Amino acid sequence: MHKLRIGTRKSQLSRKQTDMAIAALQQAHPELDVEIIPFQTRGDTILDKPLWELSNKGKGVFASEFEEMILRDEIDIAIHSGKDLPIFLAEGLEIIGVLKRDDPRDVLVMPKGRKPEECKIIGTGSLRRQQCAAEVFPWAECKLIRGNIHTRLKKLKNGCFDAIILAKAGLDRMGITEEDGYTFRILSPEEFLPAACQGIVVAEGKPALADSVGGMTDEETRYLFETEREVLMQLNADCSEPAAAFAELEGENIRLRAMYGKQFSEGTAPIADRLKLAAEVARGLKG
Repeated sequence: MHKLRIGTRKSQLSRKQTDMAIAALQQAHPELDVEIIPFQTRGDTILDKPLWELSNKGKGVFASEFEEMILRDEIDIAIHSGKDLPIFLAEGLEIIGVLKRDDPRDVLVMPKGRKPEECKIIGTGSLRRQQCAAEVFPWAECKLIRGNIHTRLKKLKNGCFDAIILAKAGLDRMGITEEDGYTFRILSPEEFLPAACQGIVVAEGKPALADSVGGMTDEETRYLFETEREVLMQLNADCSEPAAAFAELEGENIRLRAMYGKQFSEGTAPIADRLKLAAEVARGLKG
């Protein structure tokens, strides 16, 4: 095939994720030649509003412009964080590659030595995290924080917040640890149910490239990705709703837990029936 043109956001984390995808692709196709095409999305440039105000009911603020670039033949694929995808992809496009999932959990990040009970102001840009924080840290108030991971950490160090909530996968990919001057409180799925597809990096493109790009796919992660995405599609929920979905493989079965607003639902089924399971769990969330 010709040189693969890969679209990615300009942040350091996005580039790290793109490098991960390229490494997986070139392991499957050592001769593959790639060109990285960075782009700053609307979601990256408008930082004074929460994502749910930018979202147009399922239209991803970090993904839709890349979809347009693919359809205009400016890039071949786009690399996304799975949790940033719109509910429904643009017509003619599919998820054609799914990397192995990294740690799906959230982390309460605090200045070194601080304890959670000392945190009165917690920064987050997620309605899901706000809702979970109200249960786990009822003494704290959540306030809006936007920007890339380093921008958020700088605001924490400058005292704008007592703590912030970040994805463990993002911290790991950037090599950020407690040794950098932080105290981490890892938040279990029982406390903070992860966002659907959190910790999963995917490639979006036209189906014609599926055979070429599919070599990056981890099949077990693909099962989890499809199941969690199906919950969101059944609910027609995006970042404008406090929603979560988290699937885990248990032998030949898949366990699914999901949240929508104050509702919670869960179930287990054979892996082959994962989409039926997602539909059943979603029905349980609709009351």
